[in-house]
Amino acid sequence: MKKAPKWKTAQKLSDDLIEAKWLFKVIFNHSHLAFVVTDSQERVIALNPMAEKMLGSLKGVFNKPLSCLFTESEWKRIDLLRRRHQGTLTNVMTSILGKKSQDVDVSASLSCFKNSQGNVKGSVAIFYDMTDIKHTQEALLAAKIAAEEANKAKSVFLAKMSHEVRSPMNAIIGMLDLTLETPLNDEQKDNINVAKDAADSLLSLINDILDLSRAQADKIALEEIEINVPEIIKNVCKGLMVLARNKGVDVLWSCDTQIPRALIGDPVRVRQVLVNLVNNSIKFTHKGKVEVSARMKSLTDKTCEVVFEVKDSGIGIPAKNVPHIFDVFTDAHNATARRYGGTGLGLAICKKIVEMMHGAIEVESTEGEGSVFRFNLIFKFDPKLLEQEKDTEKQNEEGHAAKLPAELQHLRILLAEDNTVSQRIAMRLLEKIGWKVTVANNGQELLDILNKQTFDVILTDDLMPMLNGVEAAQVIRREEKQTGLHVPIIVMTANAMTGDREKYLEAGMDGYVSKPIDRNLLFQEIVTHVSKRFKN
Repeated sequence: MKKAPKWKTAQKLSDDLIEAKWLFKVIFNHSHLAFVVTDSQERVIALNPMAEKMLGSLKGVFNKPLSCLFTESEWKRIDLLRRRHQGTLTNVMTSILGKKSQDVDVSASLSCFKNSQGNVKGSVAIFYDMTDIKHTQEALLAAKIAAEEANKAKSVFLAKMSHEVRSPMNAIIGMLDLTLETPLNDEQKDNINVAKDAADSLLSLINDILDLSRAQADKIALEEIEINVPEIIKNVCKGLMVLARNKGVDVLWSCDTQIPRALIGDPVRVRQVLVNLVNNSIKFTHKGKVEVSARMKSLTDKTCEVVFEVKDSGIGIPAKNVPHIFDVFTDAHNATARRYGGTGLGLAICKKIVEMMHGAIEVESTEGEGSVFRFNLIFKFDPKLLEQEKDTEKQNEEGHAAKLPAELQHLRILLAEDNTVSQRIAMRLLEKIGWKVTVANNGQELLDILNKQTFDVILTDDLMPMLNGVEAAQVIRREEKQTGLHVPIIVMTANAMTGDREKYLEAGMDGYVSKPIDRNLLFQEIVTHVSKRFKN
C-alpha cells in the first residue's frame, strides 16, 4: 500500500490541532462552568467569561496564586486533598472568594497538565456555582421543618381534643351502661339505648379520626402476640349478628381448618379490619347474606399467609367508584354517607393497616349484585405454640367474682379521680365485683391515704389538681425503693394517642386503661397485675 506523503500527514496533524484548539475555545468561552488556568507556579494566567462573572475581572487575580481564591483554612484543606489524590480532585464541595470578597458555594475540580516529558506545565480549576442549588436545598429544608412543625402541632391538637372529648364520653357511656342495668320501663330503655348508640357512634368517629391520623403517619404500633384466626372470625361475626338480624340479613362464616393456631400477629388490628368490612357489608345489604371466610394460601416453617374474604349480596359499588373506594372522603363516600351514615374513613384505615402488616386489600363489585372485599396477611408461624394452645374465650362480667381465686375476691382498691362522675362509675363497676374502693380526689390525697392504709392496687387518673397521677406514682416508687414493697398502679386516662401507653409505663405505672373505660379491660388489668403481686 502506498504511503501518504509526509506533507499530507503534517497537514492532517495541523488540521487536528486547529480543530482541537477551536473546540477548546468554544468550550472555554461558552461553558456555564468557570475555568481558571494557572502556570507551572500555580499563578492565574487565564479566566473564561463565566469565571470573570463569578470572580470579577482577570486584572483582580491575574498572576496571583490560585490560593488567593480561597480562605487560608479552606485552601489548606483543598491542597491536602489534592496531594492525597496525586494532583487531581473531582467535585469537591467548597467556597471561593467571589466579587467584593463574597463567598460563592461551588463544586470544584482541579487537575494539572503535563508536557510530553512529564513535567507539570500548569493546572485547570473548574468551578460550578452551587448557589441556586444550595438556596433550593435550604428552601426544601425549611419546608420540611415547617411541615414537621405543622404535623407536630396537628398531633398536639389531636391529643388535646382526644383527651377533652374522651373524658365526658367516659361519663356519658358509663352512666348509660349503669342505668341500663337498673329497672326501666320499655320507653325508658328504648330512649337510653338510642342515646347509647349515638354515644358509641361518636366514640367510633373519634377513634376513626385518631386511627387515620396514626396510620397516615405510620405510627400505628403493631403487636406480635399469639393470634387465633378462627376465634377472631367467630367473635366478629357473632358480635355483629344482632345488627344483621335486625335487617333480616344472615351472617355466615367459615375458616380453613389447615390454618394453624400457632400464629403470631396483631389480633386487635386484624379484628379491626374485619369489623369494618363486615359492618359495611351488613350496612349496605338489605336482604340476603354476608359471608366471611379465611383460607390458608401458604405455610412455611416460619410464616403462614392467610387470605380473608368478606362477601355480601348488597347494593354493590358503581364501577366508577371502585378505584377510589379506599381513598379518604371521596364523592363515593359522600353519596353513601348521606343515605347510610358513617364517616367514610373505615376503608381507608383498613387499607393502611393491611399495608402496614405487609398485606394488600382489594375489592370486586357489581352494582346491584354485591361486593367481595379480599385481603391477605402474612403471619409468623411458631410451631411451639401448638403445644401451648390456650382457651381464648372471654369471661362474661357475670360470675367474675365466683371465678376469681380466693385472694382476689376481696381486693382493697385506692381510686384517685378528680371527676365525681367518673368516680361514681368506677366505684359502682368495682364494687359490683365485691371489691372495696377508697376514693382520693387528687394525687396528694392519694399519698395521704396511702400513708395511713395499705391497698392491693391503685387506680389513678393522670390529670388531677395539686399532684397528678404520674407525679404521685413517682413519689410512691421512690419510697418503695426504701421499703422493698411494690403496689400495682394502673392509670385510667383519656390520653389515648400513640405512645401514651408506653409513656405511662416508663413513668412507673404497671397498667394502662384508656377512657371511656371498658369494664372488661379494666378487670383484666387489675387481675393480671394483682395476681403477679401474689405470685411474687
